Amino acid sequence: MPAPSRSRRTKTSGADWRTVGRAPLMLLKGPEDFIATRVTDRVRAQLREADPGLETHRIAAADYQAGQLSILASPSLFGEAKIIVAEGLQEMNEAFLADCLDYLSAPAEDVTLMLRHTGGNRGKKLLDAVTQAGVLVECQPIKSEAEKSEFVAQEFRSVRRSIDPEAVRALIDANSSSLTDLAAAIRQLLSDTEGAVTVEVVDRYYGGRVEATAFKVADAALAGRPGPATALLRHALATGVSAPALTGALAMKARQIARIVDARIGQGQIASVLGVAPWQARQVQESARFWNPASIAAAIEWIAQADAEAKGLSKDAEYSVERAVTRIALTARR
Repeated sequence: MPAPSRSRRTKTSGADWRTVGRAPLMLLKGPEDFIATRVTDRVRAQLREADPGLETHRIAAADYQAGQLSILASPSLFGEAKIIVAEGLQEMNEAFLADCLDYLSAPAEDVTLMLRHTGGNRGKKLLDAVTQAGVLVECQPIKSEAEKSEFVAQEFRSVRRSIDPEAVRALIDANSSSLTDLAAAIRQLLSDTEGAVTVEVVDRYYGGRVEATAFKVADAALAGRPGPATALLRHALATGVSAPALTGALAMKARQIARIVDARIGQGQIASVLGVAPWQARQVQESARFWNPASIAAAIEWIAQADAEAKGLSKDAEYSVERAVTRIALTARR
């Protein structure tokens, strides 16, 4: 059996789920099932590559029968390696808790025990013991745009494929409901296409699923695209995006442009100055090409007026926002 592969980790952050390999004792802790499944599948594949006769067993911690773990971990007739996946530790019964704590005192050879706990304080004593004795993998949701963008980019890099920054954003916009959905969309693109994936490719596959968010409206307006900006605005309003949310997105994007419009700094510095991901910095830099200090200052005034009207100064908040979006988009044109 190859020596266990461990990623560098701290007791607080855990191992990197993207690269962590097989260890005799592993705790998959957190609510994100996609990450837990990805790690489990990788570890199982590593074990099967080393020993094609690998035995796989699953345990439901809530329905566990006393002595079950000891029986499953016992040496097999021909000495095959084993992987035991115990699921639902957040609902573990007392028998599982006692047997698992006992197992930790003398782990079986050639056995990989993977424990899945989605959250809560149930079994804290066991979780603490496993964290100290084995490998902790945090299975936390990937929520921020930067984290999702890095996830998409890493999935493409892992198979030596590339995807344009604009395509990354379009893919996330179209598949933002869950990490599982996003990963499935990536697999489809990798399977069905060749070469670099562009925003046109993503739109061809998922264009009908892209939601009109406030930020997409702002991006189109500040990039000088009046037609798309107006269409996205009307769709956003029709699907429940509020007028104040739209003016808020416009204000944030316009302020970003104002901060760099007359600055002589590189793209890397822009990301640092604005506190955004590199791909977002590129987008701001591209939009800034359509503006100068005077015009972006005027746009910010129009947005402030629309925001005030959207919050009560006007009886027709939607008209106020559309007027501002149209004016901004037309002003930004070359």
